[in-house]
Amino acid sequence: MATTKLRIDLDQGIIEVEGEDSFVKAVYDDFKERLLSDMPVEQKTRTGTKANAKKRSTPKAKLKTGNASKKKKSSKGSASGSIVKDLDLSGGGKIQRLKDFLGQYKVSSNFERNLIFVYYLQHKLNIKGITLDHIFTCYRDVGAKVPAALQQSLWDTTNRRGWLNTSSSENILVTVPGMNFIEHDMPKSGAE
Repeated sequence: MATTKLRIDLDQGIIEVEGEDSFVKAVYDDFKERLLSDMPVEQKTRTGTKANAKKRSTPKAKLKTGNASKKKKSSKGSASGSIVKDLDLSGGGKIQRLKDFLGQYKVSSNFERNLIFVYYLQHKLNIKGITLDHIFTCYRDVGAKVPAALQQSLWDTTNRRGWLNTSSSENILVTVPGMNFIEHDMPKSGAE
């Protein structure tokens, strides 16, 4: 598998990304969008992008109440996640509820929680199209502290452990190594 690396310094703000081309491009695009939305108007005009050319004559006061402000809020909200109201994690009497499923493992990291949540959604509830919001809902349901950067936590689970496939943010899946880890190698609670 070919990997791509990206390193951005911005005077020691440093963002380093390594992974598949699509993953690195997604991180870069997200970073670029956030950087441009947070950048003062004067700096945006120096970048020379067509999108920013329209903003050159726009006063700063208008930017705060315009579309840039709304876009920033919505992207920030989606990065942290929101509750999926129709997601039933109680098992409905047919299968084990998520809290009980999680409780059978000795969980020592968010990598393991991410894996357990995606595995449960994919293999127990047979959900297609698992998103960040589904995983956010799982954290809230079990009462675990949600990672401050949930999307990054999922990417790290993919890149550091190889347990998830996050190439599509609209369809997060457990990989074969992830399935093997949870079914064969993850320590069970109560087991010494």
